[in-house]
Amino acid sequence: MTMTLRDCQPGADVVLRRVAETCSRRRLAEWGLVPGAPVRLVARGPAGGLILALGDTRIALDSRTADTVLV
Repeated sequence: MTMTLRDCQPGADVVLRRVAETCSRRRLAEWGLVPGAPVRLVARGPAGGLILALGDTRIALDSRTADTVLV
């Protein structure tokens, strides 16, 4: 089943499937958020933003960007 990062619950371990064609796509790739990358959703902020773990790195995404990442 494919869903977006925004649909995931904190603590979920997922594998990125696809990043939609957006202006953020290149920036996400520079951070290592590319198809096949394993990530963990660490926390969700009150405004819907996400904290992700990619290995030892933590990445914050706003909810709009999280909607463009399929897992």
